[in-house]
Amino acid sequence: MKIIDWLTTGDLAIAYQAKRDLLNLNEDLDKLKQRILFEGFGKRLMDLQDVNSFMWGRGIYSPKYISTHYTLLQLSQLEADLSDQRCVKSVLLLLDNMWAKDGKVKPYRHQDACIVAMMLRFASESMITDLRINEMVDYILRITMADGGWNCCWERKPKPTQSSLHTTLSVLDSWSSYIHYGYTYRIDEIKASIQPAANYILSKHLFRSVRTGEIIEPSMLKFPFPYGWRYDILRALDCLRKLDVPYDPRMEEALDLLEQRFRRNGCLLTDSPLPRARHFRYDKTGKPNRFNTLRALRIFKKYRYQIYETMMDMSINDV
Repeated sequence: MKIIDWLTTGDLAIAYQAKRDLLNLNEDLDKLKQRILFEGFGKRLMDLQDVNSFMWGRGIYSPKYISTHYTLLQLSQLEADLSDQRCVKSVLLLLDNMWAKDGKVKPYRHQDACIVAMMLRFASESMITDLRINEMVDYILRITMADGGWNCCWERKPKPTQSSLHTTLSVLDSWSSYIHYGYTYRIDEIKASIQPAANYILSKHLFRSVRTGEIIEPSMLKFPFPYGWRYDILRALDCLRKLDVPYDPRMEEALDLLEQRFRRNGCLLTDSPLPRARHFRYDKTGKPNRFNTLRALRIFKKYRYQIYETMMDMSINDV
């Protein structure tokens, strides 16, 4: 079986993204997207939503990773239609509970920037009209750091001197959704912030300390799906691709690592899941992973097209 056939016969969410991003199909894609909440992984998640409270896991932000916040993050990764009223009510529940008083959660502290970014992502994808979206945009732009990125601990004393990869990637993911779904408030400033933030990530060659050259965190080279708030190079490259950040030589080592893992098995395998609670396993550890393989292929399509063509001709039976 060709790898594209393996992807398009998988879960509906995978088939939808593969047809759009790898086969460049347009016909009936909207209908396919609308079905994600009613079939496969999307339906399994929606069946776990409390029909009275519109919450998951009996919590707003915790417990990780079965709360309302993190289940919406999973649905976002499936690219489900968050404008469905069941999801809209959950998004509004987040905003009501986690974005009050211009994000001030305590007299001396604002909401974490990565959490705000994820909420902005969900709000954008639910296509709601709410002034709190503008407030979150204001907040994120206001706390942009001198190196172009963002840091959840920007209020800590002493103040941090550099951004966080985790937070910066969450913000870029939110910008991607905000732009894609047609929001326009401060859009020129948002677009202008993308390349400086990408440069911050690229300055580390995606995973190395600028000062020592060492790997910042080994977890950055592991690719859980679904992902939580943590940064990894597969997430980062896929986000840069989505934002149409041009190829940069500082991507090379990360692309090499991704290609080596792909060629070793003819696809990407499933890494260990996130710690703490989870609704269910999408794939077993060590087994071929359609979501990771799909993400890798569209990264190669953008940044290593000849390699992409070779991989698209591979057979999954080689695994």
